Amino acid sequence: MFRTVIRSFGAAAALAVLVCLVGCGPVRVGAAAIVGTQRISTSTLSGEVADLNEVYQAHPALRRSVQYTTAQMPRLVLMWLVRFRVISDIARHNGVQVTAADAQGALATVRAQAGQQAGAPVSSAQFALLSAVPPRMAGQFGRYQATIEKLALLYTGAKNLSSLTQAQQQQFSKRIQAELAAAVKRLNIKINPRFGRLNAAQLSIVATPDRLSRPGTSA
Repeated sequence: MFRTVIRSFGAAAALAVLVCLVGCGPVRVGAAAIVGTQRISTSTLSGEVADLNEVYQAHPALRRSVQYTTAQMPRLVLMWLVRFRVISDIARHNGVQVTAADAQGALATVRAQAGQQAGAPVSSAQFALLSAVPPRMAGQFGRYQATIEKLALLYTGAKNLSSLTQAQQQQFSKRIQAELAAAVKRLNIKINPRFGRLNAAQLSIVATPDRLSRPGTSA
């Protein structure tokens, strides 16, 4: 179910996950990540993780529906915080504006899609837990989703997402990858190794290998 919700953002959002991001370079003390001039502090990340963990602890019956542990929450939440800023930057450079109503509508659509997949309505808490989006970040997620949808229409000339042809989806995929590559260059994204590293293929943050724990090889 967790994978289903993560992948149910619509054709546009699914394609956006194909981008390539590279996080490198030193990160200032106290920062979980730096995206352009925006600093994501460790205290901000900790607060959002605590918000997600509160839902996690309050709904034990839902835990078997997710495929992440509490130890993985910081990486997942930081992933979303970085994604939000990257997409926002692309929107600014393309003159795309998203209203509060747009964000609310997009969030409602995604929750409805998740409910269809689950066979029952999905509550705010369930959506937060299944998508690893802390409840306080729901509005940001809605804006993120609405932005991707508007970019898809802008880049393809389609009137709505449901009318996107396979050729238009491919067109959007190619364009959004180029836009994201340009955004990464502009923003010079840096991830604190304490929280992992960016996985280019999945646009996720994965654990940094612990080289010190590797067994030595025989001479």
